[in-house]
Amino acid sequence: MLDIEKVNGILIAPDGSFKSFGTYKDAPVSELTDDNFHDSSFKKDVANDEWFINLQKDIGIGYTGDTIHRQGADWASNGVVLMVHGGTGAGEFYGVLAPSQLSGDQRSLFEKNYINLQNQIEKNEVYFEATLFDEDGNYANDGLIFGLENFYNREHLAKGNVIVGRTR
Repeated sequence: MLDIEKVNGILIAPDGSFKSFGTYKDAPVSELTDDNFHDSSFKKDVANDEWFINLQKDIGIGYTGDTIHRQGADWASNGVVLMVHGGTGAGEFYGVLAPSQLSGDQRSLFEKNYINLQNQIEKNEVYFEATLFDEDGNYANDGLIFGLENFYNREHLAKGNVIVGRTR
């Protein structure tokens, strides 16, 4: 399950496998540890993991140690999805950097998780935004996509038993 509410982020490979990293904590910066920041928790939990090392080799992406937010567009242009849990309080959000064309396995993963993600958004009163990138690393839409439903509509993803934007 894509349980983003308690983690800093989730990286999703084209084959639908994924790895979560960090622990989300809504607290003043002075109370946070390396587990609560995107970059330090990514370096600790994912960067040296065999799963990610193999993903880099298979897809030809690199990890430079730069912020994962900056690298997310490059990863997305190479077929990898980066979900992050960011912000605090009323500014808390779930963000997605994704390829403009999700793989079949990524599509399936998102379709199986629509209700789960929607429940997390409603329960935690957060907003959802997504940015899609083409194979050249350019924006594949007119900017941010706000709202989980808009993301699913844009990507023609099923929400439960309903397919949005196409017929079976």
